[in-house]
Amino acid sequence: MSHIRARIMPKKIKSHLVIGNKFLGSLLYFKDKSGRGSLKLSFKNKIGGFVKGTNIPTTLPVLTKLNSPLSLEISYKFPDSLLEVKKIVGKKIEREFYHVPLPISAILFMIRIKDWQLLDKDNVSTNQLVLIPPDSTNSVAIIFSFLRSNGLPFMPTGYQCPGMRTVAISENSLSTFCIGIAPDPNNQDSNNFLIQIPSYYENT
Repeated sequence: MSHIRARIMPKKIKSHLVIGNKFLGSLLYFKDKSGRGSLKLSFKNKIGGFVKGTNIPTTLPVLTKLNSPLSLEISYKFPDSLLEVKKIVGKKIEREFYHVPLPISAILFMIRIKDWQLLDKDNVSTNQLVLIPPDSTNSVAIIFSFLRSNGLPFMPTGYQCPGMRTVAISENSLSTFCIGIAPDPNNQDSNNFLIQIPSYYENT
């Protein structure tokens, strides 16, 4: 009698997301006691000059600027298909929620960094998920995406991201999460950090 070994998907995954040897943030996938899955990206270090933009076609991004340094968390809640941006300024917490239409038809979100070399060095040697930065520029875009029906990740127009890293998660329809880095030499924003969310995600 043959034995078939089932693949058991982990209920919790935690990785240090690193660009070269620089620490970008902590990536966490987990399920709560009710089995509801979430992805969360946390930025440990304070971010100054935070800007959030929406990539509205044919127009410049609509920008909102906070002058005070802040901590930032971005999470995606699978059961509700909800993207949350949580900003922490001192003891004040601000939350924004975006409904992501299903089936997903675009990237989840993108982070544009004017100069990734300004990030702190990563001192953690285990559980690293390393992105290899391009040689041509210090301006990069970090792309967070699920897979298309053809097995390839969604990609924003104008960006090439070969060799995306993947994380296998225990979600039936969205079982592969992709993270990649692309050169972004046309980034002329005055701030070092920009998060872009697809414009048709409904702000709730």
